[in-house]
Amino acid sequence: MNARQNTWYRVPEVWLIIVLLGSTMVGSLALVATAYRHPDTLQTTPPSIASPLPPSSPAPAAE
Repeated sequence: MNARQNTWYRVPEVWLIIVLLGSTMVGSLALVATAYRHPDTLQTTPPSIASPLPPSSPAPAAE
């Protein structure tokens, strides 16, 4: 008789586990969908500009 009262759907902890697993799966899928929709942009090197600093090594002598 006691086994009939303790079926799985009458135990609150089982419902908690089911809700936590379900929300974890939904959150993971939402994270994957968000990452898929917003790909990373490729970083490019900006064009070189004239530097105000002197060169680190002397320029070779012109012939």
